[in-house]
Amino acid sequence: MKTAVLFGACQPFGFELCSQLLEKGYDVCAIDHSEWITDEQEENWLLIGRNANLRYMELENSEDSIQQILNGEHCLYIIPTVDYLKRSNINARNQLIFQLERFSERTKTKESLFVIHPPVTERKQTSFARKLNGLFEALKKIHNVMEYCPSDAYASGFHENILSDAAKEVVTLMEKQKLLENNN
Repeated sequence: MKTAVLFGACQPFGFELCSQLLEKGYDVCAIDHSEWITDEQEENWLLIGRNANLRYMELENSEDSIQQILNGEHCLYIIPTVDYLKRSNINARNQLIFQLERFSERTKTKESLFVIHPPVTERKQTSFARKLNGLFEALKKIHNVMEYCPSDAYASGFHENILSDAAKEVVTLMEKQKLLENNN
């Protein structure tokens, strides 16, 4: 089984996705950005509690590398752009860009990335969004990049119940496509 490496794991959608993956028994390496986490998100994180299938890493600056803790594991890198586009934190965004740029340098092994975009009605064309889209297009030439957008039914607002339903939809899709199995 591949390790699910989840960016923005303490953020609203990332947290729901992390909870769903752990509930299903997947190994999760949860990654977030130290200055991006609110007190409420820290309290929510306590709900997950201790879990043998969970590792957590906070990125404190853009030079922190997730490869330090993954040490050659087979991984599915999950990037919920929903949270990065909803909250404007320059450092968190720069750290994500840095990590994605590192993927473009790793050409010896084909990595698997699963990108979750917000519904079309929720997307804003900012310079950050354009930079992300450009990086994803470049990464598609090197790695296995899958993009997914939860249904527009979630566009009315990403509150807790809707986030949970959207996360379940994403995990169900990952299971149907066997994205967390080692042969992909």
